Amino acid sequence: MLHRTPTHRRLAAIALFTLMLAPVEADAARDLCTSEPGACVYTGPDAPVLAADVCHGSTGTWLKGASCPTGTWTYFVRYGEVVDPLTNMIAAYIPLDNACDSPGLCVDGPPLVGAEPFPMCCTGNTSGGDSTCVSGASCGGTVWYCHDGVSNIDGTVTCFHAEEI
Repeated sequence: MLHRTPTHRRLAAIALFTLMLAPVEADAARDLCTSEPGACVYTGPDAPVLAADVCHGSTGTWLKGASCPTGTWTYFVRYGEVVDPLTNMIAAYIPLDNACDSPGLCVDGPPLVGAEPFPMCCTGNTSGGDSTCVSGASCGGTVWYCHDGVSNIDGTVTCFHAEEI
């Protein structure tokens, strides 16, 4: 039987405290877009793959070097691209499925003048065309990417096929 002295207990406590204060490299495994959704932009399904560790803080997001500066945290970004090669600043993306790939979500094109791309959230029967779609990503339904859409006065969205079908 091992006899523990007060010195052993103190050393064990110091070792445990030191481990608790040590930087955790597992932070690099945290996904930026799920941890900090406001740091990422919704985009279509063709988002470029970045697959890199980044530093993120109040001043932006950039490719990680040896370590992240004080006040920033390490994250992983699967989809994104370098937008400034001098500073290694990146744009991080959340790719969404194309709304027009789902039957009934888009109307025949061409799109109206002023149509623009944005995420839209649809509730109801999206496969049968009996759904309500609104601009944004928080309505409790499925979020799609609309390449050519317009917001209607009632808050709904009309998404157009890019070409006449």
